[in-house]
Amino acid sequence: MDPATTPRVRLHAAAILALLTIAGCEDRNNGETPPDDQLFFPSGLLLDPRAAPGEPAKYLFVANGNNDLGYNSGTLVAIDLEAYFDSWSRPGEYAVDPYCAEAEGRCVLDVGSEVTPELPCRRLALLPQIVECTEAPFVAVSQRIGDFATLLTHSCEDGRDGASRVGCTKPRLWLPVRGDPSVAFLDIDGPADTVPELECGQGLGIECSDYYRLRHLRNDDELLELPREPFNMLVSPSSRLAYVSHSDGSGLSLIDLDGVDDGTGTGSRRPAIVDIAGVFRDPGGTTGGFGLAERPCDPSDSPPSITLGCSRPLVYGSFRYSRLLTSFTIQGVEFDDPAEAAAKCAGAGEIGDVGKISCDERVRSQRLLAPGGLDPSSTGFRPILGDIAFADSSGDSLLVLQTGPGALLKIDTRVDVDGEPLDTPSVPPLELCDEPSRMELFEDDGARFALISCFRAALIYVVDLQAFRVLDTIVAGTGPYELEVDEPRKLLYLANNLEGSISIVDLSRRRPTRFREIARIGLQEPFSR
Repeated sequence: MDPATTPRVRLHAAAILALLTIAGCEDRNNGETPPDDQLFFPSGLLLDPRAAPGEPAKYLFVANGNNDLGYNSGTLVAIDLEAYFDSWSRPGEYAVDPYCAEAEGRCVLDVGSEVTPELPCRRLALLPQIVECTEAPFVAVSQRIGDFATLLTHSCEDGRDGASRVGCTKPRLWLPVRGDPSVAFLDIDGPADTVPELECGQGLGIECSDYYRLRHLRNDDELLELPREPFNMLVSPSSRLAYVSHSDGSGLSLIDLDGVDDGTGTGSRRPAIVDIAGVFRDPGGTTGGFGLAERPCDPSDSPPSITLGCSRPLVYGSFRYSRLLTSFTIQGVEFDDPAEAAAKCAGAGEIGDVGKISCDERVRSQRLLAPGGLDPSSTGFRPILGDIAFADSSGDSLLVLQTGPGALLKIDTRVDVDGEPLDTPSVPPLELCDEPSRMELFEDDGARFALISCFRAALIYVVDLQAFRVLDTIVAGTGPYELEVDEPRKLLYLANNLEGSISIVDLSRRRPTRFREIARIGLQEPFSR
């Protein structure tokens, strides 16, 4: 910059700042408050983990991403599924009544009819065999959570290790938030049959407090900050740990669910990020992670040697922009003598002090492996790998989604005589739709299936895992992404991110509508405008 113009530029900038400050004091504009009874860019889905095993959940949690920044925040809402199904479906059948049955409180209006809170459901315009209902009458609770939330998962805070699908008496919801890079958590209070009470230190109409957002290593503002784009999160099924992958950068963030001492002298502990490891960087320098899966481990059935008899986890992750997987384990520093541990392990504010070391759990023994797959045949920067999941409880087979070009890969993760996982492709790639990213596994009377969402194609692919073939395709809404299986009801919920709706797909082999969409929560855009 020309030195002669510097004072003028500084004066101009100062004037602008003063005007903005005055305007902010007189009439501060915080943007439009998000509606508390609507779906907008739904991303994460999670059935209420308070439900008892085998019992259908009363509520479905949905994270609204606010991806177009149309409001000043995204939201987390709880949909009352019992009220929703009671408004249109014959009990237990999940089939659309052909006529209004007002005496039973069920009614499905014709295509194009105006819905009301009393009559919220009508037939879908393009597919009249499907019922769609406006979501507002069924939203039981709403909480603001920030922008660009990605998914929902949970941990059980009732003394059990790992994440149980159902039956938590003290569940804690977790969601990575990309707009304000953080990992947020909310506690659920109340019995399973009551409206969930969400606690995250919030006041009326505002977002969760800073205490409920993890942003720095060990919750210390002077230590490493959480990397950009926290995208995927896996709560360990075997320990009190959680793993977060980031779609931008090389970071893998490790969370201790029991936390670290907050340094107040009260013994209080807050969940904390305890390690940020650069595991998602390939030899060429490409970064970004996506899928996460922990290998099932049985100490009596040839566990991998790296797990030390299943005493520590073996975790796999997929790169987002490289055709590579990574595996690693987790281990902290342990002492036989508690006094020695107290003397050497760094407490709150002691990281970097002379004679102190971090004894927290850390990422160890990282390995890179090639899953095979179809050649991307393009030098463009585009997603290559997506979700990963172990095919069954033995841990002998890892499923890997290839996003570009679309395929499902199968990796042999059996353990050899030396205790090392084979980690080699076991079958040729199974070609799928364009840009598959998310995957959910489903078991029905001994048969196992992979349900795969195809964002661009607006399809769900059903893969028979025993035969490793495509069994069916399901037409979905616009931009299908996150999936959640409702085992007791034999249904699949699917977040249509670009349409602001939740598709409901029948999974039961005992109903004629199996592998077909039967209903939606939310009206199909633009027909609701």
